[in-house]
Amino acid sequence: MTAQTTREFGSGPLHRLTQAVYGVLGPTACFLVVCLPFALAVVMAPGAVTIALAGILIGPAWTALLYATRVHLADRDRGPVTSFWRGYALNWRQTLLVWVPYWVLLIAAGADVISPSASLALRWVVGIVAALSTIWFSAVLLIISRYAFRTRDVLRLAGYALVAAPRSTVTNVALLVLAGATIYLESEFVLGLLAGLFALFAVIGAKGMFELLDARFTTQGRQDGAR
Repeated sequence: MTAQTTREFGSGPLHRLTQAVYGVLGPTACFLVVCLPFALAVVMAPGAVTIALAGILIGPAWTALLYATRVHLADRDRGPVTSFWRGYALNWRQTLLVWVPYWVLLIAAGADVISPSASLALRWVVGIVAALSTIWFSAVLLIISRYAFRTRDVLRLAGYALVAAPRSTVTNVALLVLAGATIYLESEFVLGLLAGLFALFAVIGAKGMFELLDARFTTQGRQDGAR
């Protein structure tokens, strides 16, 4: 009776709900800790250089958050906080290789857009290019969080996935629109608090992309090339 009671307690709806909430809040807290220097830079020294330098931390933290979210969805018994730090350790180098140039270009594009001397046409062109590159880059980080592919292969596969996995692309577009609306209506800090939910929907939306890449670009499905 005791063993049965224990099993029922550990598999009840309240336990599952608690696991689900912790699976979002735990990695989100880790994400916020890693991104704390960026938040301090925005508040205390809001210059282009300090924000650009502190923002370098965001990329690896987001990839680790995606990794922890995916692992938690696949196996609720694995600790989401532990998974976050494992994902960070696995992916930070490769993430920085692609994130740093992207982030620098994004900061430069933002400076051009807000410049008083910028024409309306230039603002539209820069805005469209930035939006398209961000959609593509969202797929890049999702792939890095899931696979141990070479960086140049990740970049190519992300472009391929934009067309071949439309559900993931649509999900990324929707999340980017929501992220922009959150920043516009509230602030970057509110977006940071919601990072776990954004990662959850990004990973769920990327299911089709992961299945496609598993089937076509790994030799043994989920065995080779997957983290």
